[in-house]
Amino acid sequence: MPYRPKRRTKAQIAREAGLEPLAEALLSRPDQIPEQLALRYVEASKGVIDSAAALEGARAMPIERFAEDATLIGTLREEVWSRGRLCSRVRAGKAESGAKFADYFEFSEALAQLPSHRILALFRGEKEEVLALELVPAAVAPNRSEPSAFERQIASRFKIADHGRPGDRWLIDTVRLAWRTRILVHIESDLRLRLWQAAEDAGVQVFAGNLRDLLLAAPAGARATMGLDPGYRTGVKVAVVSGTGQVAAATTIYPHGPQRRWGRVDCATSAACPRASRRTDRDRERHRLP
Repeated sequence: MPYRPKRRTKAQIAREAGLEPLAEALLSRPDQIPEQLALRYVEASKGVIDSAAALEGARAMPIERFAEDATLIGTLREEVWSRGRLCSRVRAGKAESGAKFADYFEFSEALAQLPSHRILALFRGEKEEVLALELVPAAVAPNRSEPSAFERQIASRFKIADHGRPGDRWLIDTVRLAWRTRILVHIESDLRLRLWQAAEDAGVQVFAGNLRDLLLAAPAGARATMGLDPGYRTGVKVAVVSGTGQVAAATTIYPHGPQRRWGRVDCATSAACPRASRRTDRDRERHRLP
C-alpha cells in the first residue's frame, strides 16, 4: 500500500502560513496589541486574509503545545478522576422503550466511586441509545464566564495571567479553547477507558470467584463421594469427600499385578467411607441454624 501522509493539523497549516512568529510573540510579550501585531502576517496567497484570520491560525500552535504537555495532562487527568462525576439522562422519546434503565434517567455519581455493575449498565444504556452520558470535570460546575480551576492550572503552567495587558485576553481565551476542545476531550476518552477496564476486571473477578466455588463444591451434591484415578504401575488413587465437599480420605491402592493387594483395597475403601459419613454429619451439625 503506498505511503499515506498524516492528516495535517491546524497548527501545521498555521506554520506553513508563516504564523509561528506571531504566536511566539504573543506568548512571550503579551503587552503587544494582538490585532496590530497580526497585520504584519496578513498574506492572502497563504490563506491569511486579515488580522482575525492570522490570530485564529496562530492560536492553533499554543493549543497544540498545551495539549501535548504530558506532565500537565497527567495531573489534570488525575484531578478530573478524583473530582469529576459521570452523569446520565434519558434521551428524548426513549423513556418507555428503555424502561429497564429507569434508575439512570437522572443520575450522577463520582467517577472514583462508581461500582462495576453500574458502569457497565450506564455504558450499555448509552450503546442502546437510551442514555446520554456526560463526564463533568468538577462536582460543582463553575460560572461559565470565569476560568475553571483546570484552566487556571494550564495558564499557570505556561505563565499566562490576566494583568490587563493587551494580549492577556487573547491568551486566556486560547487556554479556555485548549481545555474545552482538546484537553478535556482527550481526558474524557482516557477516563471512559479506565472505567470500562475497571468494570471488566471486576466482572472477571466475580466470574472467577463463582466458578471457583462451583468447581470446589461437592461433585454429587450433599452426599459422600468416592473418586478413583486408575493406574497400573503407580496404583489407583482413591479420594473420598464428605457431603460438604471436605476431603475425608485419600490413599493409593494396588489391585492390579504384580501387587494384587485386594485385601488392602477392601480395608482402605471400608475405612474411608465411614470417615466421610462422619465428616458430613459433623459439618451439618456445625452449620445447623439455631
